[in-house]
Amino acid sequence: MDFILMTEGDTPPGLTHDHRYRELVEEVLLAEQVGFDAFGSSEQHVAIGTASISAPEVLYPYLMALTNRIRFIHLVTLLPTRMNHALRVAERVATEDILSHGRVELGTGRGNTTLALRAFEVDPTENKAQWREGIELIRRAFLEDPFSFVGEHYKIPPRSLVPKPLQTPHPPISAATGSPSSVATAASMGIGAIMGGFYLGFDLVENMLKLYDETLAATTHPHPITPRKMVLVSGGMHCAETTALARKQARPLFEMTKLSTDAFERLAKLSKDYAYMGAVKDVDFDDEEYMFERSQGFVVGEPEHCVEHVQRYADMGVESLVLRVDSLPHDQLMRSIELFGKYVIPHFKHPRNVVRPADDVLADIRAARPAHEEALRRFQAQRDLQNSVAAVR
Repeated sequence: MDFILMTEGDTPPGLTHDHRYRELVEEVLLAEQVGFDAFGSSEQHVAIGTASISAPEVLYPYLMALTNRIRFIHLVTLLPTRMNHALRVAERVATEDILSHGRVELGTGRGNTTLALRAFEVDPTENKAQWREGIELIRRAFLEDPFSFVGEHYKIPPRSLVPKPLQTPHPPISAATGSPSSVATAASMGIGAIMGGFYLGFDLVENMLKLYDETLAATTHPHPITPRKMVLVSGGMHCAETTALARKQARPLFEMTKLSTDAFERLAKLSKDYAYMGAVKDVDFDDEEYMFERSQGFVVGEPEHCVEHVQRYADMGVESLVLRVDSLPHDQLMRSIELFGKYVIPHFKHPRNVVRPADDVLADIRAARPAHEEALRRFQAQRDLQNSVAAVR
């Protein structure tokens, strides 16, 4: 399983965006040091109270120059035509791929806030089709030389992409998928699916993972694909010395979840393509036990509890876990990243290297003694038999 640190640069009242961005840089550098596989941020525009990263394509190259190993994934790049022309996205990602020495990935989406969609005059009944055409255009630009495209929203004559990306066949592509139909669409296109984010429980995510596998297996793909099962923990990951402390510190995240999902019901009424988002109205964001343990929106607790929580995803076959680490004081975020990297990630990356309690090891040694002693008896009996045969001869 890959672990992806996600932050949106949430900046509390009284703090400057300048200061929050400097904090974010420190968080990413620590994440690389303690073992996170990738860092990602969503592209959010004119957001109020939950996000300040509107230009990841500018932020990432700065971070790429400061890091050596950690990968960078756009979570997500918005593909409505009024927000990002797909050909420009292909050019930017190819440039980032070169600058990072092949450490960039492209997550895509169509937007999930009325603030952004209305600001850019995006029609919510058309942006799903624009997103899909955008994916196909980007993939052709990466794979074909020259490439061309004719669709409802893009008509590109034969051209050659400049520059070309480093990764083969191209930087991995994925899509934000909040509904079963979008999961099936991503699988049928052969791209990764970023599932979760609606606080509706683990069963929904597990069903989405199964649907992804079934659809991917049933689809014939004429071109190279980049499939991956990714799950987003959108409320937040917070690891502390004790579960009680982690829960106490993480409670303010409930207000963030309420604010970030505030537009979902309105979007559900604007277009049938967003109808699934209306289900958020049934979530009780004040039910602490449900939110922390059963909503699928959080991984909160001491390291041992976080390991148990992450194991649920591993058992489902999740390949990449996207963990939002944001909306709390910087010192708490840094401690959370450190603890998760030191004590949780190794359980899934290097389990044989994790030091076990001495009492547990001694108990296993004692339990293994009878089998060892029986093996010694069998060995000695065989040796005695061989000696007897040799003496007769």
